[in-house]
Amino acid sequence: MKLKHITVALLALITMSFSACETMDDQEVEYSPVWPISGEWQTHVADENGANVVTTSGSNPTGIITLRTYNTSDNVSDKVWVRLGTTQTYAIWGKATCDVSQRTISGQALPNDAKANNTFTIQEAKVFEQAVKVGSGLIADSIYLKYTSTAAPGKTYTVKGHRRTRTDGLE
Repeated sequence: MKLKHITVALLALITMSFSACETMDDQEVEYSPVWPISGEWQTHVADENGANVVTTSGSNPTGIITLRTYNTSDNVSDKVWVRLGTTQTYAIWGKATCDVSQRTISGQALPNDAKANNTFTIQEAKVFEQAVKVGSGLIADSIYLKYTSTAAPGKTYTVKGHRRTRTDGLE
């Protein structure tokens, strides 16, 4: 009797294993409405004199900081979150306007969630597709962003970088 229960359980387990296996053909990739503007970017941030404002250190020997651009909960093609840094003077985090067809981002006096009671203005921003060769030899998209922030009056910051590829040696 015990052997019968074990056999039935084993057959049930085998049957469930085979029915759970599905073959997958090519999966369709679903992009956000702000693709290719959305992404994670490995960037350098410079002040108006061209000096890198992200210092190199033991924890960041390259002076690279991640810029994130991503879809809003509105799920529309003309709004994008822009996030750079956290608490640094140059940090920005806010919802900007974008034009996917032109690959641009813009915004005037945007509330800066990274710096309470401050705003930032994106003077210029553009994504360039397949524009740069990264360390791994792959060709990646690049981004250029120029902005000011009331957290650092009189300063203009320029951000330049490329889409994170996970193979560019910067992870």
